[in-house]
Amino acid sequence: MSERVKKELALYRLREIEIDDMKLKVEELKIGEQLGTMNYEEKVQSSMKCKNNDYVMNEIETLEKKIRFNEIANKRIDNALKRLDIDETEVIQKVFIEKKSITRASQELFKSRKSIKNSIDRAFQKLKLA
Repeated sequence: MSERVKKELALYRLREIEIDDMKLKVEELKIGEQLGTMNYEEKVQSSMKCKNNDYVMNEIETLEKKIRFNEIANKRIDNALKRLDIDETEVIQKVFIEKKSITRASQELFKSRKSIKNSIDRAFQKLKLA
């Protein structure tokens, strides 16, 4: 269970980056589609029902679904972290989401390495029960 939790926490930031990138791709596709239509005939062909436009519309729809999927996954992590104490949440965010070393996290949070490790253990126990 803790390996699965570690994996999900590690993917958190990657998902945020992917979400931003996919939103930019969707916007780029929408703008590109608007810029590509110059005259009336091209506007008629680029209507929602035109088969030439299906690829762009399907691509936008797929990206929007992936964005939503990643947002839900990150929201579930946020909800899981709400179950933890504040200090445990800070430690988990520093070590697993921000990928800082235990030593660096202990310096930033003004705690000992042992205290950081204990917070991680307590947090994983709470996350296992949930």
